[in-house]
Amino acid sequence: MRSLRAAMALSLTALVLSGCGAARDPTAPYCPGTGRDPSAVILMAQAVPSAAFVPCLSDLPAGWTFGGERLRNDRPEFWLDSDRAGFRALTVSLTRTCDISKAVEVPSETGALELRRYEEPDALPPTFFGNRYYVFPGGCITYRFTFNRGGAYTQVVEATGALSFVARAEGVRALAEAGVTLCGRGVRCPG
Repeated sequence: MRSLRAAMALSLTALVLSGCGAARDPTAPYCPGTGRDPSAVILMAQAVPSAAFVPCLSDLPAGWTFGGERLRNDRPEFWLDSDRAGFRALTVSLTRTCDISKAVEVPSETGALELRRYEEPDALPPTFFGNRYYVFPGGCITYRFTFNRGGAYTQVVEATGALSFVARAEGVRALAEAGVTLCGRGVRCPG
């Protein structure tokens, strides 16, 4: 527990000192409870303090790897590479709002009533490009698919199966237990 507190405090300090700039040593934003460092998820939550949810990785399927991340105010993102769909085949970003005017609402597979899912395909196979949006109070998570020629829709299912969401309220509670205050939605910031 002490190492988790120290990692979170160090990550938050790095965030403040860097001004939410690009991370030098990319750390995958693993979901809490996976047994891996959740520091990047905390940084993403702090970058968009209005967001009720934050995207995270549960586990990567065969052929998919964490490609990198860019943590900045108002638009943190990370991407996944695939041995079949290509380099940066999926980019996941968190923003306060998103333009869903060209997208179609579809039932959300998450089961969370607050998350509304929209699909916006730009190009269908043999080359797949498109966006998936999850809209919720105070934020939007966008999945941007940019598959190489020959990338199959089954790879969309694989990649999105590795992704999940963590409610900001859960992270705030966990950090409070560790003695750290995460400012933003539902929490007044000191000062």
